[in-house]
Amino acid sequence: MKMSRKPTRRLRPRSIAWISLGALSAVLVALAAAVAIGGFVAQKELRAAVPVVSKMQDQFDSDDRSDLAASMTELQGHAAAARGAADTPLWWIAEQAPFIGPSLHAVRESTVAVDELAHGVLPALIDVDPALLRPNGGAFDIAAISQLAGPVSEAAASGERAADALSGVDLRDTPGALRGPLSQLTGAVGALQPALSRANALLPQVPSMMGRNGPKNYLLLVQNNAEARGTGGIPASVVELRLENGKMDIVQQASSSDFANERATPILPLDPQVVTLYDDKIGRWSQDMTSTPDFTLSANLAQAYWTERFGTPVDGVISIDPVALSYILKATGPITLATGDKLTSSDAVKILLSDVYARYPDNKNQDLFFASAAVEIFDAISSGDFAPVPFAAAIVQAVDENRVYFHSFDEATEAAFDGSRLSGPLPASDDAQKTTVGVFVNDLTEAKLSYYTNMSTEVLVDRCSAVPTYTTIVTFENGLDEETSNGLVRYVNAGAHYPKGTIGTDLQFYGPTGATFVNAVIDGVDVAITTGEHLGRPVGRMWVVNPPQTVHTLAVKFEGHPGDSDDVALVHTPMVNPVTSTVVEVPCGN
Repeated sequence: MKMSRKPTRRLRPRSIAWISLGALSAVLVALAAAVAIGGFVAQKELRAAVPVVSKMQDQFDSDDRSDLAASMTELQGHAAAARGAADTPLWWIAEQAPFIGPSLHAVRESTVAVDELAHGVLPALIDVDPALLRPNGGAFDIAAISQLAGPVSEAAASGERAADALSGVDLRDTPGALRGPLSQLTGAVGALQPALSRANALLPQVPSMMGRNGPKNYLLLVQNNAEARGTGGIPASVVELRLENGKMDIVQQASSSDFANERATPILPLDPQVVTLYDDKIGRWSQDMTSTPDFTLSANLAQAYWTERFGTPVDGVISIDPVALSYILKATGPITLATGDKLTSSDAVKILLSDVYARYPDNKNQDLFFASAAVEIFDAISSGDFAPVPFAAAIVQAVDENRVYFHSFDEATEAAFDGSRLSGPLPASDDAQKTTVGVFVNDLTEAKLSYYTNMSTEVLVDRCSAVPTYTTIVTFENGLDEETSNGLVRYVNAGAHYPKGTIGTDLQFYGPTGATFVNAVIDGVDVAITTGEHLGRPVGRMWVVNPPQTVHTLAVKFEGHPGDSDDVALVHTPMVNPVTSTVVEVPCGN
C-alpha cells in the first residue's frame, strides 16, 4: 500500500522577514554586549595604567631603578588587558557603524599604542644604563654606547607602530571618561617616538663623532643673552673642543675680540634676502653671526672666522647659553672658579650675565672670567662627577627652550640631525602635524641691557574665514629703572647709540611656510615695515626703542593656507628672563 507524503509547509515572506530580523537583532545585541563589555574592560585597564605610567616616569628620572621592573610588569598587564578587550574582530565590525564608529576606532587604536609602549618601547629602554651618559676618567665608552643600537632600534620600531596607530586618532572622538587617561598615555607615546627615531638614526654616527676614527674638533659658542641675538646672544666666548677615542679636551679658547671684525665685506657671501632682513653686519662682525634663526649659517660663519684666525679644521659647531649652563649645574652641583667665585644653578645666570661686569669693568678681565667658568664647567662634565639622569634632564630642558644647537660639517652626521630642534628653532617646513611661527630678537644697543628686558609672545589664530590668519604679538619691556641704570658700569649701559638706559631692538617675525605677510602694528598703529622671505617663510622686520620702564606692543599678521595644521607652535629667541608664550584660537561669531 502506497503511503501519502505530507505536503511541505512553506514559510511565508512575512515569517522569513521576522525570523531574519530576529536573527539580526540577536547578532546586534550580542555585538553590542561584546563591545560594551570590552569597552568597560578597556576603560578600567587604561585608567589603571595612568598612575603606573606616572610612577614609571619618576623611576626613569631617578638613578635608583630597583622598582622599575615591577612597575613595567604591572603596566604590561593593564595594557595587554585593554588591547585584548578592544582589539577584536567584533570591535572592528562595530567601528563601521555610523556615529559611534569613530569613537570605537579611537579607543581601539589607542589601546594598540599603549600596548606597544608597554611591551616594545619601555622594556627596551629599561636596560639602558644612564651612567653611559657621563664619561669615565675624561672619556666616553664608545664601545658601550655603540651597543645601545640594538635596544634603541627595537624601541624605535615599537614607537613607530604606536605612532602609526595614533596617526588617525582624534581624542575628541573618545568618550569623556577616557579622554583624560588616553591623553596622558598617548602623550607619552608622542613624546618618546620622535626622540627614539632620532636616537636610532644618530647612534651609528656616534663613534665617528667621538673621534674613534681620528680626532674631531668642535667649536663651542657660548651665547651671551645679556646682549640678545636671534638664537640667544652674542657668541662672546668660543672654545675649541677635541674628541679623540671618546676623550674630551679643551684645545683653544677665544673671545670675539680675537677675530677680524668691522670688515669691509662679509667673511662669507650672504643671501641678499638675509641682508635685507639682518644687514650684512652678520658677516662682518663675529658678534652678529648668531643673529638669524638659521643655525647652519651661524655655524658656517663660525667655521670661517675660526679657520681664518687659528687655521685648525672644524668638524662641527655647538651652541649653548648661560641659562642652559645653570640647568647643568643642577646635575654637577656647585663649581668653584679660579677667582674663588662659586657658581650654583640658582646664581650662575646673575653672576655670568650681570655681576661680572660690575666686578670687572675691563673687557679683557671679563674674558678671563668667562674662560675660567668655561674650563671649570667643562672639567666638571668631563670628570663624570655628576648625576646622569638630572644631567640628561637639564639638556632636554635646554633643547626644549632652544638654548642648545648643533651643526656637523659631516653630511652623514648632519643628516641624522635633520629636522631636530638642535638644527635650529624653526622646522625646515611646516607639515600636516604642525604650523610654526617665530619671533627673533636682536639687540641694537651694543651694551648688556638685554638682561633687564622682559618679553611675552602670543599668536592669535583666526580660522573664521576660508583662509586662516596668524597674528604674532610681542610685548617688549625695558624693566630698567633710573636708579639701577645710574649704577651700571659704562660697558653694560654704554649709550653709544641711545640715551643711557634706553634699549634699541630689532625683531624679525616669521610666518608659516608659504604664508603671506598682511600688515604690522606697533602700539595699535599700523606701520610700514621691511619684509622679505627667509627659510621658505615670509618675514617682517620691526625696530623699536624702549626708554627705561617703558613697554611696546608689536604685532605682525600673516595669511596662511586652508590646509594648515590645527596644531600651531610659536618659537622665539631664548632670553635671560622667562618668556611667556601662548597660542590663542580666535572665537568665531555665532
